[in-house]
Amino acid sequence: MVTIKTAQPADAHALAVLAREIWQEHYTDILGEQQVQYMLDTIQSQSAIKQDLENGKLYWLVQVNGQNAGYVSYELLEDQLFLSKFYLNQTARGKGVGRFLFEELKKIAFEQNKKSIGLTVNKYNAPTIAVYQKMGFEKVREQVADIGNGFVMDDYVLNYII
Repeated sequence: MVTIKTAQPADAHALAVLAREIWQEHYTDILGEQQVQYMLDTIQSQSAIKQDLENGKLYWLVQVNGQNAGYVSYELLEDQLFLSKFYLNQTARGKGVGRFLFEELKKIAFEQNKKSIGLTVNKYNAPTIAVYQKMGFEKVREQVADIGNGFVMDDYVLNYII
């Protein structure tokens, strides 16, 4: 059973624990240990997540059978729901959890009169790109963003039309 909890600042620690688990397992081979550690320390840290929550960014703490299994973060922009974080631990992948979460996001986007759902995904994250494309996302463009300390996010921008 999948449960979505709207995260509060008090949930920042649990979200950061999930981030560390998921990022080290999934992204080390793609980005390398140093960049993963840098991103965990800056973008995915407890303090960064808490600040996001305090600044009004929306996070979901995702539980499967009562256990923390992942997290989602999104922003409602003028015409788009921008999906900035969509992470599931290894035990939750391939079981329909991601599809369920995406359907919930589509409902929110529709209810909020958004025309699309947008996201960025690392160009070398082929399995995740395939999942997004299976859900109906299309590549819009490539994007390289400097995130500091000599690291970049080398991404595709994907879009799903509501």
